[in-house]
Amino acid sequence: MSDPENTALSDVPALSHAKLEWRDDGQPVSSQYNDIYFSTESGPEETFHTFIKPNRLPERFISLNAGECISIAETGFGTGLNFLCVWQRFDELAVDGARLHFISTEKHPLKQEDFQRALALWPQLKQQASELAGLYLPACQGQQHFVFANGRVRLTLLTGDVLDTLSDFPGKVDAWFLDGFAPSKNPDMWRSELFDIMARKSHSQTTYATFTAARSVRDHLIRSGYSVEKVPAFGKKRDMLRGQFLHSTPASSVRPEWQLPDAPVTKQQQAIVIGGGLAGTSTARSLAERGWQVTLLDQHGQLAKEASGNPQGILYAKLSPHHTPLSRFILQGYLYSINLLNQLQDRHSPYWYQTSVVQMPVTDKEYKRYKALAEQFPEDLLFMADSEQLATLTGFRLNRSGLVFPKAGWVKPAHFCQSLADHPAIQTKTGHRVAALKKEGSEWVLLNKQQEEIIRSEVVVVAGGVHSHQFPELEHLPIKPIRGQLSQLAETASSSRLSVCLCSEGYIAPACDHEHTLGATFDFNDDCLSVRKEDHQRNLDMLLSQMPEVYAALGKNSSNSGSNSGSNSGSNSGSNSGSNYSPDVTGGRTGFRCTTPDYLPLVGPVVNKDSFIKQFALLRKDAKALIDGKADYFEGLYVNTGHGSRGLVTCPLSGEIIASMISGDSNVVEHSLLKALNPTRFLIRNLIKNTI
Repeated sequence: MSDPENTALSDVPALSHAKLEWRDDGQPVSSQYNDIYFSTESGPEETFHTFIKPNRLPERFISLNAGECISIAETGFGTGLNFLCVWQRFDELAVDGARLHFISTEKHPLKQEDFQRALALWPQLKQQASELAGLYLPACQGQQHFVFANGRVRLTLLTGDVLDTLSDFPGKVDAWFLDGFAPSKNPDMWRSELFDIMARKSHSQTTYATFTAARSVRDHLIRSGYSVEKVPAFGKKRDMLRGQFLHSTPASSVRPEWQLPDAPVTKQQQAIVIGGGLAGTSTARSLAERGWQVTLLDQHGQLAKEASGNPQGILYAKLSPHHTPLSRFILQGYLYSINLLNQLQDRHSPYWYQTSVVQMPVTDKEYKRYKALAEQFPEDLLFMADSEQLATLTGFRLNRSGLVFPKAGWVKPAHFCQSLADHPAIQTKTGHRVAALKKEGSEWVLLNKQQEEIIRSEVVVVAGGVHSHQFPELEHLPIKPIRGQLSQLAETASSSRLSVCLCSEGYIAPACDHEHTLGATFDFNDDCLSVRKEDHQRNLDMLLSQMPEVYAALGKNSSNSGSNSGSNSGSNSGSNSGSNYSPDVTGGRTGFRCTTPDYLPLVGPVVNKDSFIKQFALLRKDAKALIDGKADYFEGLYVNTGHGSRGLVTCPLSGEIIASMISGDSNVVEHSLLKALNPTRFLIRNLIKNTI
C-alpha cells in the first residue's frame, strides 16, 4: 500500500466502469467478480439485517441531537442500495438539524444507465433514489462529494483502490459497512491493510458489520483491535459478523506542521464570513447547511460585485494527465459544482446552462496533452472530437479538433452567489468594509475604518479575494491580483448558432440576453479599473486568430457572411471576413483574479506566523525534521481565497472543506489535498529554503 504523503501521483491507473450482466429476474451480476450485488430475495431487507441493525443505527439516529453528525463508511458502493436504505432510515428517525455523512469506496462505478436501472428495482426507496439517480459518476480516480436534502445528507464517494482511497481519507468513522464482493472472489480488498486503516479511523464507539464470516476476516478484525461476534446472516446464508472497536488508535502519522487544529469550541454555532463572492457565499452556504447561523459581510451594496460579478462564467476543468494535486482538486471541484448547480438551479429564472465546453489546443504540446487526457479518462467525463464532430456540436466548422466536456457549461456567477446565500440561516449585510480584526477573549471583533465595532463572533472566515491579506494576521499569504478585462459582443443571427462554450487562448460563450461574453485578458502588475478600448481589441484579435469563423459570424453584416460560415475552412476565410465585418462591442468589465504562486487556493485555518517561524525554525537546517507539538493557529480564524480564474470550479468545494473543519466533520477531500491547500504551505517552503 502506498503512503499518500510520499506517493508520486503521475502513474495513477485509469479506472473503468463496472461490467454487468443482467439476469432474467432483473438482478445485476458483476462480470469481473462473478458475484451478485445484493440478495435476490430483498435487497433493502438484506441491508437492514446485515448493516443497519447490527450497527445499532436506528437507536443511534434517534439519540442524535441537532447539529450532530454521524459518519458511516462502506467498502463497496455498488448500486448505492446501502446508502439509500441508510438515508431513508435516517430521515425517519433523526431529529431536524442532525446530519449524516456516508463515505463509500468503489473501484468500478456503474455506468449511468446501469446505475439508473438498478435504482429502479426499489420502488420503496423512490424518493431517495430519484435524487441519487441524477448523480454523474464518471469512472475516474479520486473523490466525489454530493449533498442531498438541503445539507442534511452528504455522500463522499472514494473511487479507486480501497487501500489507497481510505488511507488518504481524513477523519473518524462511527460505523463501518464491510461490503464489496466476497473475500474468495475479491481477495485484494480484504487484505490485512484494510483493517489497519479501519483501526486508525475508528474510536471507542465505532462499530462494524459484515455479511461474511470468513476465518481470514475474523482474524484480521481481532488483530486490528475489534471484537468479533458471529450472528445469523440474512436469507439462506448462515453466519455474518458484527462488533466494536476496542483498542485505542495510534497517534497520527501526519507531520506536526501539517496537523490541522481541532474544530473550535463555541458557545453557539455562529460564524461570520467576510466577502460576498463565490468563495464567501459557498462557505456561508456550507456552514448554514450544517446548522450554523452565518452573517455574510460584503463591502459593496450587493453581493458579487468584484471578480464573481461577470455576466457569464465558464465552468470547465483544465486538467493534467499527471494527476497533480491541482488537477485532482480541479476535477473534484468540477464534479461537485456540476451537481450543486443542478440541485440549486432555478427553473423559473435559470442561471446555469449545461451546454458543453470545448477546449481547443493552441500548440502541438497542448494537443498531445489533450490526447493523453482523453486516453486516461472516461468518455462521460471528457472526449477528443475531430473537426467534423465539432462542427456538429458547435454549429461552426472550426477546422480543428478539441477536448469536449459534455457536462460542462456556463453560469451567471452573480445569480449563483445569490442562490448560495439564499438560506434561512444566512443573514447578508452589505456595505460593511472590515478594516481590522481584533481578538477579545474567545471572540473576534470586526472593526471598520474608524476602528468602530461592526460585529463579533468566535469564528471568522476571510473570503475577500485580493483584499484578504489586508489583515495583519493574513498579510504573509502570497496572493497577488491579476487584472482581466472581458468584452461583450452583440449577438447576430449567425452567432446565435453558437451552442457551446469555446475555449482556446481565451473563451467565448453562447449568447446571454443577446450578448456574447468574450475574454479575458491577463495583465500582471496592472491595477487599472477602467475598461480599455485596447483590451477589447486584444480580445477581438484573440477571437480572430483562434476562432475566425465565430469572429466572422459576429460581424455587423454577418447575415451575409455567416450563411456559409459552416462550409468555410482555414484561417484565410476567417481573416477576410473579419476584416470586412467587425464585431460590435457593446460593453465590458474589468476584474482582478486572486492567485497564488502554485495556483492552488488557500483553504484552511490561519497560523500565527511569528509563533510558527520560531517553533519550526529547525526546518531551515533539516527539511525532514520532526518537531514536537502542533502549529499555533489563531483559534476560530480561517481563510478561503486565491481561486484565480477557477472560482466556479474550486470555490463551492472549498466552502465544504472549510465548513467541515469548523464543524468537526470528516472532511470531504483527501488528507493529501488538505495538505496541498493548507495556507501554511508557503511558510513551510520558505523556512526550508531559508528565505524567511
